[in-house]
Amino acid sequence: ALAHGDMGLAIATLAPTAVSTALVLWGNEDQQATYLPAFTGDKSPAAALALMEPQPLFDAFALSTKAQKTGDGYVLSGIKSMVPRGAEAELFIIAAELDGKPALFIVESSTAGLMIEAEPAMGLRAAATARVHLKDVKLPAKALLGTTENYSECVTLARIGWCSLAVGTSQAVLDYVIPYVNERVAFGEPVSHRQSVAFAVANIGIELEGMRLATWRAASRAEHGQTFIRETALARRLCADKGMQIGSDGVQLLGGHGFVKEHPVERWYRDLRAVGFMEGVVLV
Repeated sequence: ALAHGDMGLAIATLAPTAVSTALVLWGNEDQQATYLPAFTGDKSPAAALALMEPQPLFDAFALSTKAQKTGDGYVLSGIKSMVPRGAEAELFIIAAELDGKPALFIVESSTAGLMIEAEPAMGLRAAATARVHLKDVKLPAKALLGTTENYSECVTLARIGWCSLAVGTSQAVLDYVIPYVNERVAFGEPVSHRQSVAFAVANIGIELEGMRLATWRAASRAEHGQTFIRETALARRLCADKGMQIGSDGVQLLGGHGFVKEHPVERWYRDLRAVGFMEGVVLV
């Protein structure tokens, strides 16, 4: 529902929730007592779940960011990319490889060795994405969140979140193009009377329902404690492919109007491109 309005704003809104949800799911009593109270007030702090890294064909399970054990904690080094509200975030949950396995760490923005760099992208502009540079960032032993086994669940739950965002934005496209093609007149009649236009709109509706049902199935199995990795993988592939196609079709159906910022479809097209490669950020 948030992404139906603006996916970028939805990301900015949901980013702190990803951190609080991760703390609820995998944090110990000390971690929850330290950080969760700040998320219960009227003014929740800016925070972000950072998994992505600036490399082509990024694999969430093959991280370049490394964590090394020390006598009293850990040292993190690496770069995280596409981190929403990175410049103003007070708290991060950062993924790094520990002893050959990915793990999650709680990192406060004031920690020495952490630096933020603006990273504006093609889409999700309202999320104010940034890069987080980690140079020998020293963390206490209590910074480790959960176990390395929890990381796979984190990635999978985040992918369900991205599927939901794709469904919301794709619904916005459909809700916008239907009245547009019915009201837009060319050659003496609404363009929706053209079979190619009508079929394109119908295809958006068909693929959108498939995206929605696949996402609901994955979310339902997760909610009921059943295995949901396969269902999430299917939903993500469907939402990534069809979401981008719906964004492109929305631009195409508006013709020249689809290219200009007077109409929102060009923004939805740019935002929907993110669904196929983004990891983390949101957590359900």
